[in-house]
Amino acid sequence: MKKNQLILLLAVLAVTGGAAFWKYSKRSSAIGNVPGEIGKDLLKNFNPADATAFTVKDSKGEVLIEQKDGKWIVPARDGFPASIDAVNELRDNSASLKIGEIQKVGESQLGRLKLKKPGDGSEEETGTLVSFRDSSGKEISAFIAGKVLSSDDTPPGGFSMSPTGPKSQYIKVAGVENVVYKARDGFTRLETDLKGWLDKTAFIKIDKIKSVAVTGKESAESWTISRETETGELKLEAPATGEEFEAAKASPVSTAFSFVQFNDVLPAAEAAKAALDQPVRSAVITTFDGFTYTIKVGAADGENHFISYTIDGKFEETRTPPEPKEKDKPAETEEEKKKADEAFATALAAKKKKLTEEQATVGRIFSIAKSSLEPILKLRPDFMKDKPAAVAPGTPATDPEFGNKPPLPAPGGPRIEAVTPPISVETPPAK
Repeated sequence: MKKNQLILLLAVLAVTGGAAFWKYSKRSSAIGNVPGEIGKDLLKNFNPADATAFTVKDSKGEVLIEQKDGKWIVPARDGFPASIDAVNELRDNSASLKIGEIQKVGESQLGRLKLKKPGDGSEEETGTLVSFRDSSGKEISAFIAGKVLSSDDTPPGGFSMSPTGPKSQYIKVAGVENVVYKARDGFTRLETDLKGWLDKTAFIKIDKIKSVAVTGKESAESWTISRETETGELKLEAPATGEEFEAAKASPVSTAFSFVQFNDVLPAAEAAKAALDQPVRSAVITTFDGFTYTIKVGAADGENHFISYTIDGKFEETRTPPEPKEKDKPAETEEEKKKADEAFATALAAKKKKLTEEQATVGRIFSIAKSSLEPILKLRPDFMKDKPAAVAPGTPATDPEFGNKPPLPAPGGPRIEAVTPPISVETPPAK
């Protein structure tokens, strides 16, 4: 071989080898297909702070969550606040995905790993598509979360999985062909039901109830129950003749809406469905803290009811000091007064904050479980003492100590007497 031909051959090999190495290096950089990539971030260069919107889609549904004016909202629910915990969980879990294993998988094999796109296969073959976008609307990261592996699926010598926490999961990154990852810790949940993304804390919480006045269409649906102190006994206002109120039966009224959660929010476009212009009940609830809640209960929604509410608050702006216990002696020392004033100011600020936060959801229509509304759906007779059951004619009277006694004979009936048979006595003969 001539010298020039040898040089040319070496040059061709160098160029071909360099191209192959560049292609391999680029592919390895994209998919982590080198031993040193195990344990590293699965999503390359993904920064959760850059994500200002995302969609989660599976075979059953799709949800869009986005950031507006610095707050996360659910657009499909007229911009109702999204759960910041749920948002952070998805973003942080996505950023913390670690490579446990890299596999070459062809398009025809994606179904068995549940890695087909939603709509491209059956429910058993498709996974959950997650797509993150930045403030300009550009997609910055996307992937399909597929089959979750159980402990039985872990190969010998494979990485361990927590029996209670996230398990390993197959992930297919958008733009990376014929390669799938086995993430060390996958997702504990990927919710596509809108109800799971709503901020359930953006709702009323009523404490220290003073009175509850309920009005319904029928007289039996209307009643007012109140108490004079926070620990005082509940009383029925304006009881009718013959009504015997039982405070124990009304005890749920004193904690109405203390621990209630809503299930869903009705979009304004569907407001007619709630029928709140003709409420089933209207309730006015006052508290010892100065809050007044007016609640309307609308139409039934399966096992739920639609409701809406308004809120008002009137608070004392200055503290009233206690009366002196002794003449010519102040009721409080300077130190006591300072602490009491600071505590009063803190409590006042908390009330105003609560009022502002709860008024932010005024006008919304919520779907609430009927069981949660039971305290204000009760009928007036439900609070009355049980009347003793009437004794049916002919029923034996019951002696509290000895039980049932046999009935006495009816007057004028046959007289029953005990008759003793005659006894003959033999007289001994005289001596």
